[in-house]
Amino acid sequence: MSTEIRITPDAPVADNAPFEHPWQAQVFSLIVYLHQAGQFSWKDWVDVFSDEIKASPMQAHESINDAYYRQWVSAAEKMLLSLELTGEQDIARRTDEWRQAYLNTPHGMPVVLASAICAPAHDHHHPALRVPVAVSPASASLKP
Repeated sequence: MSTEIRITPDAPVADNAPFEHPWQAQVFSLIVYLHQAGQFSWKDWVDVFSDEIKASPMQAHESINDAYYRQWVSAAEKMLLSLELTGEQDIARRTDEWRQAYLNTPHGMPVVLASAICAPAHDHHHPALRVPVAVSPASASLKP
């Protein structure tokens, strides 16, 4: 029996959910899935994750949750590299794509990877005026 977990950028997150952002659930579920698929033992994961926590502790500006998922992502990258499921160049390329997607995304819109190539269309900064423009007869007579 196969279970598929799908998290979309607009998926609702409950106030008491362990995940503040959908990407956190995605990276968490990736590690769980790879473990369940037999790619590594849970002890191996705990060792990699524990080493990451020790090597990169919580920073002053971070919440506990932010630190936890920063460490989780870093440990996941190390695990994927050690298993040769991806390469450093692939991680760097995808990181750059997400960074560009973020930069191309207007404030308030969800960041999606497709935005790395093309910024999403938006018009919320400059709403279209729906009133006719009137021309004063007085200004028309001011021709040079």
